[in-house]
Amino acid sequence: MTRSLTYILTLFIGLFYTAQATAQNPMKFENKEETIKSGHLSTIEGYIPSMSVTLDGKTAYFSKSNDQKPLYGVFSKKERIYEVYRAEKINGKWGNVTKLNVCPKYASAKHPTVSEDGKRLFFASNMRGSYGKYDIYVADIKSDGSLGVSKNLGPKVNTKEDELYPNIYNGTLLFFASEGHEGFGGLDLYATQVTHNRLTPSVNLGSHINSSRDDYAIQLDIDKGESYVVSNRGQNHTIEHVTVSYRRQSVDGTAIAYNDKNLSAALSARTSNKYTSTSYED
Repeated sequence: MTRSLTYILTLFIGLFYTAQATAQNPMKFENKEETIKSGHLSTIEGYIPSMSVTLDGKTAYFSKSNDQKPLYGVFSKKERIYEVYRAEKINGKWGNVTKLNVCPKYASAKHPTVSEDGKRLFFASNMRGSYGKYDIYVADIKSDGSLGVSKNLGPKVNTKEDELYPNIYNGTLLFFASEGHEGFGGLDLYATQVTHNRLTPSVNLGSHINSSRDDYAIQLDIDKGESYVVSNRGQNHTIEHVTVSYRRQSVDGTAIAYNDKNLSAALSARTSNKYTSTSYED
């Protein structure tokens, strides 16, 4: 599916405890703390989520693209490859950037998100063994910072199309965008509950949150009764930040999803399906 982006915007969304970093060549950061930005746009790559930061604010994960020659074909053109990196905050500045080998060479991995306890990294990858295009994977983060085996979340989450933008909420609730499940059109937002090695079937978050366009990411504010959705449902498919209310009555014209059974099911579901044990190992 072609996703045309007309304007380059900076998106603001609540509850992302992240810092926006700009990767350059060689890999450097602009050390600016902007805690509520959700990401930015690229006319080439579309919506790019901000880097994911551990709860203590000391470690961040992000992805970056580069062009590489494919494994086969002497005269083949370079292909765009995405790689996952880790950065550490040292004396108030991001540094010590390390590329993580979460997938084989020539495959891509992007959109990393770290769990609140800093022990698991979720990401999207098109590595060999995926169910379709990009699948959602998880890898354990060891005490020394190295990663364990990348594990595919399996067919309860992944399809023959794209699954992208994983985001872990409240320790176990994983939101992601999918183009392969039956939905409302384009990328729809789904949720699954994950524990150490089990997960629930994916649940579509419903028509109040999803649209006929591409819906990329969501953050919940249960206390305020609101969610914040990043979507290209704006005029001419521009990206915009949409507020969805869970109050009994609308405030400032926001959409009401108070009785949305799909989201309630996702929040209260019990894990039952084991995900794939192995997919990639160094």
